[in-house]
Amino acid sequence: MALFAATTINAESVLVPVKPIPTLPQDGGNPRSPIDTPVFYLDGHTLTASSYTVGSTVQLLDENDNVAFSTYIYIEGDIQLPSSLSGNYTIVVTRGDQTFEGEIELE
Repeated sequence: MALFAATTINAESVLVPVKPIPTLPQDGGNPRSPIDTPVFYLDGHTLTASSYTVGSTVQLLDENDNVAFSTYIYIEGDIQLPSSLSGNYTIVVTRGDQTFEGEIELE
């Protein structure tokens, strides 16, 4: 489980872009466009989540699509990623029947 605390974005933070992945709604209806795209900023091993991420599950997948890190976001704020993680990861954000994906690099 990750620890969270509201913070301000500093000048060293890097925007982590995520894009929607088309999915069918769980109720079997027609696909819909995501309303609010999650926003993340990365500063070292601190991932700052915006209010659009509350209620989402965040996963980091390695190059073999294995889950290297996973957490559920209860409040907007900071997510401390394990310092043992380094390299390139795919960030997958799932909120209800919406999924977003992007790339993240940890040093």
